[in-house]
Amino acid sequence: MKALEQAFLEQLRKNLTTAQLVCGCNPEGFLQRLEQKGVVRSLSQAALRGQLSNSFGDLAKCGRLDLSAEALICQPEYGELFEDDVVNACLDALCEAGYFQIG
Repeated sequence: MKALEQAFLEQLRKNLTTAQLVCGCNPEGFLQRLEQKGVVRSLSQAALRGQLSNSFGDLAKCGRLDLSAEALICQPEYGELFEDDVVNACLDALCEAGYFQIG
């Protein structure tokens, strides 16, 4: 696994742990599935199919979409891991959920 992909996975783990503590999300099995199939590949395929990460809805209700895999994918430091269409799909999902509020 490349260093950047490893850093992404570590941050995703931290985010999901926080999500569990703060919002009561249950990421059980989600990370295992991602790691088995490849985290970048799995998240990319899901985003392109319009599938949101397991905790997205709960995080939206809790006001913590910043902890979602979609928000992490959109972070500039991970830009080289994901194709533009994947990032755009995540941005669309975050916008539809009201993550980017102006004012």
